[in-house]
Amino acid sequence: MEEYLIHRDLYLDVILDFENFVQAGICETCQSAEGTLRCLTCAGDHSWCRGCLIQSHQWLPFHKIQFWNGKCFQDTNLIDQGFIWYLGHGGRQCPCSGIPQPWGGSHGSADAETTHSSTLVIVHSSGVFKHKIWWCQCPGLDCDWHIQLLKAGLFPASIMRPSTAFTFEVLDHFLIDALECKTSAMSFFQKIRRLTDNAFPDSIPVSDIRFLQLRHFSKY
Repeated sequence: MEEYLIHRDLYLDVILDFENFVQAGICETCQSAEGTLRCLTCAGDHSWCRGCLIQSHQWLPFHKIQFWNGKCFQDTNLIDQGFIWYLGHGGRQCPCSGIPQPWGGSHGSADAETTHSSTLVIVHSSGVFKHKIWWCQCPGLDCDWHIQLLKAGLFPASIMRPSTAFTFEVLDHFLIDALECKTSAMSFFQKIRRLTDNAFPDSIPVSDIRFLQLRHFSKY
């Protein structure tokens, strides 16, 4: 503690520097637009414009994002920035959907968007995330939504038109917590809610806890 006290003011200065713009507020990828977005999960200091953020996080759906509101950095999420999670083609757009990439123009008709996409609540070990899912539409393949979720490493909370899914990582984390710490499913999910928003955890909807319990018992 004595060693720390000598450097305390310097430590505070370094921590407060995290709240400053990096790259002079210019997007590090395109070097032209304003870099008003940053990722708290990525290692290092980064600044992106909206389009470059989505491109750099196309395979990182559970990263936590903040944007500069003019005074300070404020929490946001990928779905509000235009992120779309494509299923069935390694994270890339289904060639049969006929819908352009998020920043390549219009998404097409409202009917096509309603048919091909859904908004899902996905529970991960680092929090509760909401994502726009774009389903694979390839003819002749098994296009059941719950099967597509399983192939993407997501355990659906229901079979017919699922609206909630769990990553296998969070299910495995719950198993270890239950075995080693005797954590109940509800207490575990309360922790996940606090990881999502510690200031207002009650704003995070209670998901279907029964599937955490099912996953736990399926190990025996």
